[in-house]
Amino acid sequence: MPGGIFHISGPIKVVIGACALIGTYMVQDYYFTYTADAYVSADVVLVAPEISGFVTEVPVDRNKQIGAGQLLMQIDPEPFALSVQEARADEAKALANLRTAEAEVQVAEAAITAAVAKVSNFAAKQQRFEELTDNGFVTQQRLDNITLSLEEANAETDGARDTLRAATHQVEVMRSNYDAMRAATALAQYNLRKSSLLSPVDGVVSEYTVNPGNYVLEGIPQLALITNRNWRIVANIVERHAARLKPGQTVWFQVSSDPYRIHKGTVRSIGRGISRSITDPRVLPYIPLTTDWIRLSQRFPVEIDMGELLEDHKPMHGGDARIFLVH
Repeated sequence: MPGGIFHISGPIKVVIGACALIGTYMVQDYYFTYTADAYVSADVVLVAPEISGFVTEVPVDRNKQIGAGQLLMQIDPEPFALSVQEARADEAKALANLRTAEAEVQVAEAAITAAVAKVSNFAAKQQRFEELTDNGFVTQQRLDNITLSLEEANAETDGARDTLRAATHQVEVMRSNYDAMRAATALAQYNLRKSSLLSPVDGVVSEYTVNPGNYVLEGIPQLALITNRNWRIVANIVERHAARLKPGQTVWFQVSSDPYRIHKGTVRSIGRGISRSITDPRVLPYIPLTTDWIRLSQRFPVEIDMGELLEDHKPMHGGDARIFLVH
């Protein structure tokens, strides 16, 4: 140490430099979070027909704003209109059968009333003839005839009651059939209405490939609507940083559609679970661990509110974003 000057050898400089670099990295890794693995997102509604059929019209333009209730696609309504006519005819027939069965119940009830009246009449005669026979004013033969008529009237009453039970059961069957036909008519009318595919929300129509003449299948999405609600940034942040985030925390972000400005946002939510495999059920998000053969740390989706950006800028769903925050 000549001249009082402390001399640091080359190897020590290397060690000090390495320690400084490691310390700098650890400090920035602990206090700062940055990622370019982020994108702009909004709610997207996939629109699928509820019926199958041939498309006759697609009266909307790609990438244009539309309103809720606007016609997106028309499926040939003729087969469904014919189904409505057929269902209405079946319903009318079922109603006629029900009315006939109800009339048969009324006939059976009238027959019971008449039979009961006969029973009462012959029972009264039998009682009177028994007294007259005991006094010798009426022969036994006439009494026997009255007794036989009373038995026949009782049998007729029992038969009328059986007929009423059968007629009542038939009414129940016919009413069930009529209810089924009414439901079939309602379903046919519903399907006819659904031949006009209407927009469920306000939004922008994305690119689509369906055209007039195509045959579309029930439940298969044909168009997508990018809604005007719930705009946000989804940032995939490494686990050690995501675990320290809190809702409401300030975030600075940049979007590629507005690359020369930095905007202020806030953490909305932090994902608490992901799928470890793309083959797992996709209820949980799947975030790939490799990019260009590099194995990355596990990342979790963090949703970020976009703040005042939405007041003067129209973001693009799926566009790139970058976020930065200080812990």
